[in-house]
Amino acid sequence: MKKKSFLSSLVQQPEFILIVLILVICVYLSNYNEGFMTATNWKSMSRGFTIEAFVLIGMTFLLITGVFDISVASVMAFAGYVFTSFAKDGMSLFLAFLLAVLVGGLIGLINGLIVTKLEVNPFITTLATMTIVRSLVLAISQGNPVRMVDQAFTSISSSTIGGVPIIFIVFVILAVVIDIMLRKVRWFRQLYFIGGNQVSAELTGINVDKIRVILYITIGALAAVAGCLSSSRLGGSIPTAYAGLEMQLLLACVIGGCSLNGGSGTMLGAVLGLAFLSLLDNGMVMMGIDIYWFDGILGVFLIAVVLINTFSASSVERQQRKAREQGRHLPAQG
Repeated sequence: MKKKSFLSSLVQQPEFILIVLILVICVYLSNYNEGFMTATNWKSMSRGFTIEAFVLIGMTFLLITGVFDISVASVMAFAGYVFTSFAKDGMSLFLAFLLAVLVGGLIGLINGLIVTKLEVNPFITTLATMTIVRSLVLAISQGNPVRMVDQAFTSISSSTIGGVPIIFIVFVILAVVIDIMLRKVRWFRQLYFIGGNQVSAELTGINVDKIRVILYITIGALAAVAGCLSSSRLGGSIPTAYAGLEMQLLLACVIGGCSLNGGSGTMLGAVLGLAFLSLLDNGMVMMGIDIYWFDGILGVFLIAVVLINTFSASSVERQQRKAREQGRHLPAQG
C-alpha cells in the first residue's frame, strides 16, 4: 500500500514527468537524426541553455514569492551592449563585465522599488521597464550590432574542461546548491511563505518588500550576466536579440512546478522545464520544422499551464471550503 502510494505520488511530481518527457525526446531525436547525439550539438545546446538558465534562477525566486519580471530579455540586450562596447573601447573585460552587471542590478532595483514601494502591478512595472530599456539600447546603438571577435572576449563562454563548457559546469553546481538551499535553508524557505500568504508572512515579522527588492536586484544582475555571456558566445552585441525569452523562462518555471500565484516551485523543476523547452527547440531544427512555430507552441503551452493552475487553485479552494463547512457541523464533544 505504501509502495503504491509512493509511486502514485512520484508520478504526479512535475519533475518526474519532465524527466520522462526529456528521455522520450532524446531517444526519438537520436533515432531521427544522427547529428543529435554528437558532441558538437550537445556542446552548442549546453552553452545556449546555460545562458538562459542563469536568468531562470532569478525568475524561479520571484515566482515562488508571487511576482515575476518580464524585462529580463531587454536587460540582457542592454547589458550585452554595455559589456561589448566598453570592452571594445579598451576597458578590461573584468571591469566591463562588472559595469554591465551593475547596470542590470540597478534596473532590477528600480523594478523592485516600483513594485514594492509604489505598489504597481509587477506585470505593468516590468512591461514598462522592458519597453524603456529595449528602446534605450536601440536608440543608442541605432539598432546596429557591435562586433567583438577578440579571443579573450569569446573564450569567456567557449572555454571547456574535458570538452564540457565551463559555464555549464558552474551553473550545474550553482543550481544544485540553490535547490538544496530552497529546501533546507530558513531564509530561502521563507520565500514560499511569502508567496503562499503575504499578509501572514508580514505578520510574522518577515520584511516582504525588502526580500522582493533583493530578488529583483538578483534577477537584474543575473540577466546582465546572461547578456554578457551571450555577447561573448555570439562575438558581439545584438540590440534586437532575446525577444520573447521572458515568456520561455516563465513557461519553463511554471511547467517545472512554479505557480503564477506563488508559494510553490523548485530549482530542479525549473531547470528541467527549461531543458525540455531547449530540447523541443533543438528537435524542431533537427526535424526541419520551421523554427517560427516555436513561439506559437510556447503560447499554447502557456495557456494550457495557466488553465491547469487556475483549475487546480479552484479545486484546492473548494476542498478547503468544504473542510471548513464540515468542521462547523461537527457535533460538540463532551
